[in-house]
Amino acid sequence: MKNYSTVAVLFLSLIMMRSGFAHHSYFAEFDADNPVSIEGVIKEVWFKSPHIRYYVSVIGEDGEEVVWDTRGLTPVKLARLGWTKNTIKVGDHVKMHGHGGRSNKTIMSILEITLPDGSVLSSSSSTYDIKDKN
Repeated sequence: MKNYSTVAVLFLSLIMMRSGFAHHSYFAEFDADNPVSIEGVIKEVWFKSPHIRYYVSVIGEDGEEVVWDTRGLTPVKLARLGWTKNTIKVGDHVKMHGHGGRSNKTIMSILEITLPDGSVLSSSSSTYDIKDKN
């Protein structure tokens, strides 16, 4: 009987631990019906798991700087698309298009980035594609 109890406790522990590693919902954080386009200068590059991030300095309508937290796919998925940690660097002037945040107005899920040389990087997935660009 002791063996069954030990196995049961281990099994329940593993199930409970698994929920701690659960992934967040894309649609809980981002609004696919809220296309956003921004233009600014890269302040910080965060090219690591679970998702890459670029912090972008954008000058708001009031002339004040607003830093956007833009988020992309995993580094592995982007590497398959040809991106590296050096593709976009601090100081680069970029244009970005993606889905805006639900509750935070200065976050974006990146679908497309136009680099200083005019080339366009896409990180979109057919699941999240949007056709209307601002």
